[in-house]
Amino acid sequence: MTIEVGWDVDRADGFCEEVVMTLTTPDDVAEFVRRLAEPGALHTRVVHRGRPWFEEREGYFDHAVYAAIHGDYAYLSYQDYVIGKHYSVGSPDSPGAEYDDDDFPPGSGITTDQLTDAITEFLVTSERPGCLAWKPAAFA
Repeated sequence: MTIEVGWDVDRADGFCEEVVMTLTTPDDVAEFVRRLAEPGALHTRVVHRGRPWFEEREGYFDHAVYAAIHGDYAYLSYQDYVIGKHYSVGSPDSPGAEYDDDDFPPGSGITTDQLTDAITEFLVTSERPGCLAWKPAAFA
């Protein structure tokens, strides 16, 4: 199984750097989470290449998974065409985190270890990770 991720890093010199990774092993996932935690890293879309296309000709995947690390918390959202938009249930003390493609609500922040476990599970199963509790976006 393969996951592709890509995100931007706002560098101290004012430039924006694009980072792209292909994840095929748990070690790759751990490296991805480590790099996503670096200063200036923004959110990323997590694309599982083992899942079917919703509309291949138009380039639409059948899922939308986003991950971010903001301050002391990691964030994860999951959506597919069977399961609507959901956010991880995290620490009630975690603040929200707003990005262009996803606004993670307060209380959805998890640890980086939990994010690593969830992305590793997603890599293996291609399904919404069961190692986390989830809350529908409408109630987040």
